[in-house]
Amino acid sequence: MIRTIFAASAAILLSVAGQASAQTVAQDRSFTDTNGFRAVESPGGYAPASPAIDGPVTPATKIDFVAQTLTPSQAFPPPAPRKTYPPCTKQRRDECLQRK
Repeated sequence: MIRTIFAASAAILLSVAGQASAQTVAQDRSFTDTNGFRAVESPGGYAPASPAIDGPVTPATKIDFVAQTLTPSQAFPPPAPRKTYPPCTKQRRDECLQRK
């Protein structure tokens, strides 16, 4: 029991030491896509390199909402129907025909 606790604590300490040494290496982890958007990788994931709105946001700040260009049925079209559907069984309950 004591040996298991000791081994677990040693593994935790070694992993923390490995993370600390990995964080000291300074690397530029950023990317820019074809539209010119630049993002920087942070410990929580990718974040924009610059804020979306310059300056503080106040109640007088004008925000323009762009209407969606596609309807949901255009953006996510339903799949084409299959030519044949097998009968439903105990193992198969999706994409099948109910027995009459």
